[in-house]
Amino acid sequence: MSIPEIDLPNLKRAIVMRLDREAKEHSKGHQKSYANRYSMRSSDGALVELIFEKGDKSPANLWVKEDFVRDLLDGSIPFTISPASQLYQTVGKTGEKQYGRHSALEDMMQLGKADLVCFALRNMADLDRVLAALAQVTRPIRA
Repeated sequence: MSIPEIDLPNLKRAIVMRLDREAKEHSKGHQKSYANRYSMRSSDGALVELIFEKGDKSPANLWVKEDFVRDLLDGSIPFTISPASQLYQTVGKTGEKQYGRHSALEDMMQLGKADLVCFALRNMADLDRVLAALAQVTRPIRA
């Protein structure tokens, strides 16, 4: 069974609509044009932060914590790993080190300094798989 293709602007609209239903706007808020920040709870009650790039010039990128989606890193959904060790490695025009990721991520508690995965979603089935993995995240055990 093949998954029907949808043009990128309509795919992004559909993803935002789904995320608006399944998650809530993060306390840091959405960016007007470039990205929506979300938080949600897994079925175990664990906090899960995510960012979706909605801008016109980007793919349908969904950023999540790498630890939460290891089972999806088999290549069935295109992705890029963004390790925390690569942050602040480039110098900007002012001479200051730059963050090196999407600016919406930097000040988020869970995502800002963590190892991340950026999924390039191609369709709603890709989103469904990521959301299903995030729903299985467990809360850390406190000693």
